Amino acid sequence: MEAFQRCGTGRFLPSGREAGKNKIKNKEESEEEEEVTGNVVSTITFLQANLQHSIAASGILTRTVGVAGVDIALIQEPWFRDGCVGGLGIPGYTLYTQRGKDRPRACILARNMNIWELPGFSCRNLVAVLVKYDEDGAERRLVVCSAYLPYDS
Repeated sequence: MEAFQRCGTGRFLPSGREAGKNKIKNKEESEEEEEVTGNVVSTITFLQANLQHSIAASGILTRTVGVAGVDIALIQEPWFRDGCVGGLGIPGYTLYTQRGKDRPRACILARNMNIWELPGFSCRNLVAVLVKYDEDGAERRLVVCSAYLPYDS
């Protein structure tokens, strides 16, 4: 059985030693065979970080997301101050987190695109959103979750 790695779009790619064995041959363009490796470009980029309630880590994450153009950041233990998550205000991005009096332990920072929060599947330790995007002319739907898994429960 081949080893596979997970891609940002939910597709699987051959990984490691197995990647070299799986080459796609394109015979339609010309008589000579052109070998093309099976690389897939992801349409959604993800980043995951545990900020450990740090202001500095929030600043680094904000800068990284802005510079790298990350679409969705899955965050655990965000910095929390005065009843709300702080340090993650980026123009063009929306922060999804469970609202309430308890300090949230998970949140999702996403570029403004077709995303809907799923409050029925969200709590203090878990935030879920539905992402709709187009890939190869077809509409795709993907549920994305950011989860904090506490060691003490």
